[in-house]
Amino acid sequence: MGAAAAPAMAGMSILGKGMEIVGGISQGIQAKTAAQVESVKLKMAAEAGKVRAIQTDAAYRDDLNNTLQNIGAIRSAQNVGFDSPTSFAIYDKAQSLSDNARTVAVSNERLKALGLEGDAAAAWKRGEMARTTATLGQAKNILSLGQQIAGMKFE
Repeated sequence: MGAAAAPAMAGMSILGKGMEIVGGISQGIQAKTAAQVESVKLKMAAEAGKVRAIQTDAAYRDDLNNTLQNIGAIRSAQNVGFDSPTSFAIYDKAQSLSDNARTVAVSNERLKALGLEGDAAAAWKRGEMARTTATLGQAKNILSLGQQIAGMKFE
């Protein structure tokens, strides 16, 4: 039994090492997949942020248009022409305030989207590195397995 058990034990040892290697690499593949899913979610959030920036810009422009119409209606009700110097000053001030607020709001949305795009790229890269790192992490086991196989005597 002793002579027959040695090859069986060696075979089980090799099988165990192989399973350990496969398990380690599988963890890397799983981490890669999870990171890539996260990356796709972040890309989608970035695209939504770009859309929000466009919507914010449109909303501020609509608000400005309504404000200018209201100013025109009030000035007209006061029997003041829309082309009076005071009317121009009021229109310019309203437009300046709106443009500044719109620029800040739209820039903030774009910066958020840009940050999300950077996070998405980092997550994707992290995923690429996870599998490589897991495979390299198994190098010791792979070399040990090679030594074990090389030391076997096949009869």
